[in-house]
Amino acid sequence: MERLPLSATDDQLIEFADRWAALMEQENYEGAFAFTGHVPEMKWSPSLVRDVIKAYDRRDPAQRVTVYGEPTDITQRKEVSRWARNRRGEIAEIWYDLNIDGLASDLTATFVVVETDAGLEIKLNEIHVM
Repeated sequence: MERLPLSATDDQLIEFADRWAALMEQENYEGAFAFTGHVPEMKWSPSLVRDVIKAYDRRDPAQRVTVYGEPTDITQRKEVSRWARNRRGEIAEIWYDLNIDGLASDLTATFVVVETDAGLEIKLNEIHVM
C-alpha cells in the first residue's frame, strides 16, 4: 500500500487518486487494490471492484475506468474535504468521479484519509453512483 507524507496537500491527494485510476484504466484491479488501504466494512476485493465498474450504466463488460474524460452532462469532480482528526485517525475524504471509456460519469469513488505514524493511508471507501 502506498502512503503519502503527513504534509500532503489536497493536490497530492488528488494525484494519488489519479494514480489509482491509472491502474484501473489498465484494468490492473489487483494493482489498484494493493495501492490503497480499504475500509473493512466494505469488504472490497479486486474482483468486486471490477464487477462494480463493469455493472455501471450500460453494463458493458468491455467498459473501463479512464483517467481522462470529456464532460457530458456531468463534469468530473475531484475534491478533498478535510476535518479535525477523529477517533479513527481520519482527517479527510477524497471524492473522485470516475471517467468511464473517456466520458465523465456519476460513478464516484470515495477514499478516507487516515493519519498514521507511517504517513497518510488512503483507504478505498465506496464506489457508487452519486
